[in-house]
Amino acid sequence: MEDKIKEIIEREFNAQILEIKRITDGYSHYMYLVKINKEPEEVIIRFSNNKKKDVGLGKEKFIIELLRENNIPAPKIYAFDDEYMVLEKLKGIRLDTIWDSLAKQEKIQVTKEIGKLLSKIHSIKFEEFGKIESEGKIKSDEAFNFRKMGEKPEHDPYLRQYLIDIFDDCARLLSYPHISKEFMEKIISYYIRNLGKIDYDGKATLVHADFMTGHIFVEKTGDEYKITGIIDFEFARSHAPEYDFIKLHRQGFFDDEEIKQALKEGYGEINEQAVEFHRLTRDLGFAWAMVESGNKKLSDEKIKELEEKLNSLI
Repeated sequence: MEDKIKEIIEREFNAQILEIKRITDGYSHYMYLVKINKEPEEVIIRFSNNKKKDVGLGKEKFIIELLRENNIPAPKIYAFDDEYMVLEKLKGIRLDTIWDSLAKQEKIQVTKEIGKLLSKIHSIKFEEFGKIESEGKIKSDEAFNFRKMGEKPEHDPYLRQYLIDIFDDCARLLSYPHISKEFMEKIISYYIRNLGKIDYDGKATLVHADFMTGHIFVEKTGDEYKITGIIDFEFARSHAPEYDFIKLHRQGFFDDEEIKQALKEGYGEINEQAVEFHRLTRDLGFAWAMVESGNKKLSDEKIKELEEKLNSLI
């Protein structure tokens, strides 16, 4: 891999490598921090580790360029190829590495900035709901092209796409023999009974879909923190905006009233019931992803946690 990185740096920057460091965070692409002997001195190289169009580098390139066009701080792309992408190393520090050490007022201040940033991201709209692929193509439900046989009733395009995604995860989990059928019946029943919590009649919205403190960079100027950038867009999609609060909900932003109020002050009103519903469905998808990756222990822990949550809700 070092020879490949050296070749890329020579071709794209006509520079020599001073240091290569593997970045082990994340589940998708292989990443390296590379120091070189000329500007920009440090770059991030992401190597494609997935051929799926809705999580590939081509999709990330589209999202990054879209965000930058809308004055949203995303890393500059220095070079792009189907196999790799060379990115700017953002200024500042990852928020998750300092969050616990921040004073309460600092947390409130930066949370307002997080709300403002999400509001700006969610101002970007699409015509369809679904997964985003290379060049911005939306992978949405495609119905069979029947011959016209009468008046076609209206359906809810958001609900249809969302349920397709949910039940895809259910089907994947059920294919593993150790997954309890009783658990799956319980969670599917919960979904059906509580669909009203995710009523959404707005336009399809760009969501980061992995929005958390670990993907936010900040820098302190005077007494206040400024967000210098966001990273990791492989899961971005066209969805309802509440979907982007899942990770913040998981990280406790809704448990502290002052922090939650700061988030709303920066963002606006949030449908908290929808956020909780989305978290439940996303956790199910995470359980599938972990068992698929070979981490059965973590998958089983997440399923047990989900079952306990369901029991408290029923």
